Amino acid sequence: MPQSLSLPRISTNVRFAASALLFPELAGAWAERLFLTPPRTGGAAAALDLIDARSAFLEHKGRHIATWRWGSRDAPLVILSHGWGGHASQMRAFVFPLVSAGYQVIAYDQPAHGVSEGKLTGLPDFAEVLAEISWHHGGAYAFIGHSLGAAAAGLALAARKTRFEKVVLVSPPADLVGYSRRFARWHWMPEPVRRAMQSAIEDRYGVLWENLEAARLAPRLSTPALVIHDRDDHWVPWTQGARVAQLWPGARLMSTDGLGHGRILSSELVTQAAADFIAGRSAVASVAADVQPAPLY
Repeated sequence: MPQSLSLPRISTNVRFAASALLFPELAGAWAERLFLTPPRTGGAAAALDLIDARSAFLEHKGRHIATWRWGSRDAPLVILSHGWGGHASQMRAFVFPLVSAGYQVIAYDQPAHGVSEGKLTGLPDFAEVLAEISWHHGGAYAFIGHSLGAAAAGLALAARKTRFEKVVLVSPPADLVGYSRRFARWHWMPEPVRRAMQSAIEDRYGVLWENLEAARLAPRLSTPALVIHDRDDHWVPWTQGARVAQLWPGARLMSTDGLGHGRILSSELVTQAAADFIAGRSAVASVAADVQPAPLY
C-alpha cells in the first residue's frame, strides 16, 4: 500500500471523518460497505492469461464464480485461491509444477473479484466458495492459498465444510481484528465507528470476528500445512505467517526474503516448494518454532 495519500482518498477520508461525527449510524453502514468492497482488479484482461485453461462458471448463492481448470480430470485436484483484491491469474505460476507432478488444478476468481459476480464479500464468503468448489468437483486433494484466500482454508477446514490432505498457505494473516484497526486508521475512522462496522459485518455473516482468528481455529485443524511468508512483506507482516505456522498443529514454516506480498506468487522457489510439499517429495522446512505474538501491525 503506498505511503502517500492521493487527493481522491483524502477527500473520501475527510467526508468519512465528518459523517462519523454527524451521522454515526450512517458512518458505520458506510464503513461496512467500504470494508467489504474489494478493489476490482484483473477482469477480462487478466483472464486472458488463463486462455490455455478450461473455463467455467459455478453458481454460489446467486453469484456466478469464474473457474479455470488444467490437467486430467482423473488426477488428484489442487485448488488455488487468490487473496483480497486479487484474481485467479496471480496464482498462475503454481499451475505448471503441479500439473507436471500429476495433479489437476483449479483456480478461480473470488466473489466480487475479477470476472466473478458480486459487489460485497468477506472471509466467510471466501470459505464457503472454496468448500463449494471442492464439493462440486468431488473433493480436492490439496489447496494453495494466498493472503485472505489462505485464511479461508483454515475457516473452511475448522468448520468441517471441506477437507484436504495438504495445504500451503502463502502470506496468511493471523489477526483480522488487527487488520480492521489498520483499515480504520487508513480511512481516518474513529474507533466507535470501527466497532460498529465490525458488529454490522458480524450480523451480516452470523459469526463473531473472534471466532475467525487463527488462534480460535487452530485447535480444530489437523491437515498437514506449509506456511510460506516473506520477511519483507509490508502488507501482511512475516510475524503473522509465523504465528499461523506456530498455532497450526505440526505446520512447517518456509521464510523467504525480498519477495514482498505479491512477487512471492511468481517465485519459482516458492511454487516448486509448494508442489514438492503437496507431492510429498520434500518436507521443505522444520516444524515451526514458537513465535512470540509481537505487534502485528
